Amino acid sequence: MRRFALSARYLPALVSVLLGACAQQSLVMRPPPPQLARIDPQVEMITPEAEPDEVDRMADVKGDRLLPALGGALERIDCKVGTEDLQARMAVEARGGQIVSFAYYSKWRPRTCSLDMQRDDPATKWRLTADGATRVQTPHGSFLIRALADAYEFQFLDVERQKFCGMDGYTNGRMTIKRQRATPECSVAGLLDREGLPRMMADAPSPPPATQDAAPRRVQTACREASAELCADAAFYPAAAGF
Repeated sequence: MRRFALSARYLPALVSVLLGACAQQSLVMRPPPPQLARIDPQVEMITPEAEPDEVDRMADVKGDRLLPALGGALERIDCKVGTEDLQARMAVEARGGQIVSFAYYSKWRPRTCSLDMQRDDPATKWRLTADGATRVQTPHGSFLIRALADAYEFQFLDVERQKFCGMDGYTNGRMTIKRQRATPECSVAGLLDREGLPRMMADAPSPPPATQDAAPRRVQTACREASAELCADAAFYPAAAGF
């Protein structure tokens, strides 16, 4: 009875000691377990996809060189293909078979595109390619010009529509202008196709046909309404005048 009484007397103190020891043990930092999860080297790590580098459209192209000096007879051609509501038009100036400038205008009602390239424009780069063509580089696309015996061929290479047409997408295709013809003749491939147009235009109905001589009359009327200075060279540079 005495042992039991002693044990019961010290029982609360014993419980307090044991609880304190447990509390201190829970605060002690324990070392990590010896077996850690291992990364399987055979499993491919997923990394975020890097964004493509922006293309430098003005970068030098291997094999290109400076164009020779201009010389020879002056040649001017202004040609249009299509109808009033669906057309492509280009005015070209050349000397001795070398293009000095070209202005391009196209219309897919109600949208229009207009650009004017000058050889002496510091914002562009004109070079002679290894195969004898003329490469015109701009920050918004490039052109390849080939001077043939009977024609000039203009190739459009990823020309930004946002810059020259005010809509999304790129222009790719060709326009060929015949030389030494009493009546200008030209043709296009790809420039007026529905393929590559923004959906809002590709889904639109084709423009109705119109007479071929309506465009010249419209240009003359617009010139009479505009300033004389603006339309002085409209016959050769319709894009610069906004036609």
